[in-house]
Amino acid sequence: MNDIRAVYFDLDDTLCAYWAASRRALRQAIEEAGLKTPTEEAVQAWRDVFPAFSKEIKTDAWYAHYLESGEPTRTEHIRRTLNSIGEFDESLAANISARYAELRNEYLELFADALPLLRKLHGRYRLGLITNGPADIQRQEIARLGIEEFFEHILIEGEFKIGKPNRAIFEEAEAENGLKPEQMLFVGNAYEHDVQGAKNAGWWALWLNRGNESRNEDPPYPDAEIKHLYEVCDWLGIERPDETAPTPEAELVKNWRG
Repeated sequence: MNDIRAVYFDLDDTLCAYWAASRRALRQAIEEAGLKTPTEEAVQAWRDVFPAFSKEIKTDAWYAHYLESGEPTRTEHIRRTLNSIGEFDESLAANISARYAELRNEYLELFADALPLLRKLHGRYRLGLITNGPADIQRQEIARLGIEEFFEHILIEGEFKIGKPNRAIFEEAEAENGLKPEQMLFVGNAYEHDVQGAKNAGWWALWLNRGNESRNEDPPYPDAEIKHLYEVCDWLGIERPDETAPTPEAELVKNWRG
C-alpha cells in the first residue's frame, strides 16, 4: 500500500490543451498575415522547422534566452518558417510571432476533467506543478487558467533553470515538502519527461495517455496508464469528483508537430 502525501502534475496537455490552442492560434496568425503561401503550406513549413530547432533551443546559443522568455525562440521559429517558404521579412516575423502568442493564450483551456480533479484532491494532498518552458509563458498560462490557488508549490523550468526529466527538479519538490520520493506521485502526459523522469527520481508515476500513444519500450515504466484524470482518484483509492465531466477528445492532445 502506498503512502502518497503529495501529488504533482505536468501542465501542458495534462491539465490544459496546449497544442490544440497552439495549432488554432498559429493558423489564425498566419491567415491574418496575408501570406502568398496558402495557410496549410505555411503551417506545414512551421512543423518542418520544429524538430531541428526544438533541439537547438537547448544549446548555449538559445537556452538562457528561452528560459527567461518565449519571445526570442518563438520569433526565430517564425523567421525560419518564412525563410523556408521564400517570404522572409523581419517585421512580418515579429508581428506573426506576437499575434500567435496572444491568440494561443486566449484559446488556452483546461481539460474538462482537470478542475474537478484539482478540487477533489485539494486539501487531501499537497498539490504541486512541475512544468517545462519559459518563465513568462508558463506564468501566463497558469494565470490564464486560474489554477494557482490549488498548488502549494510550482516549479517552472524557466525559473528553476532545470527542467524535467532532470532528477534535480524532482528532488527540489521533495525538499520543499519534506517528503521521501516514495511519498510523491507525478501525473503527466510526456512519457520521457514526466513518467521516466519521476520514476528515475524514485516517485510513483501515472501516464496520462489521452491519445493512445505507443509506450516507450525502455524502462522505467509508469505505475499505471490512464486515459482520464479521474482515474487518478481510482489509483489513489478515493472517490471520484461529483461533477460529471466528459472524456476529453483525444484529438485535442494529438501530437501534430511532425
